[in-house]
Amino acid sequence: MRYLYIPFGLVAIFIVYALYLLLIKKDREKFKAMLYPALFFIAIWIVLYYFLWK
Repeated sequence: MRYLYIPFGLVAIFIVYALYLLLIKKDREKFKAMLYPALFFIAIWIVLYYFLWK
């Protein structure tokens, strides 16, 4: 049952890392490079959870 919470932790890590890149390092190039794969990952988990809890 704990495996269902792993994506929530990964999304939280993504948000912290994105804020770190934008606010502390101010590296927009690296932020843009990781934004789309991370959003794709989040979208896949949203679809999986939708069908899992439907």
